[in-house]
Amino acid sequence: MTSVKRLYNRSDAWLQGLPQGKYAAFLGLAGGVGILIAGYLLSDEFILIQALTMAVVLFSMEYAFGLHQTAEG
Repeated sequence: MTSVKRLYNRSDAWLQGLPQGKYAAFLGLAGGVGILIAGYLLSDEFILIQALTMAVVLFSMEYAFGLHQTAEG
């Protein structure tokens, strides 16, 4: 269990160090891939459109209003 927690902490520290645009792209990609996998497992219709829509929405919302933004701008 400690190795899983260590892996989580390392990946969290890596993500916190990314610039805002790259963080938003990672978040959008992760959300889109998650929707795609879940949709294929549940055999839903139009899953590719749903996954792309989720990726674009997550990216744009995080880039515009994200919690990852610094107080500098």
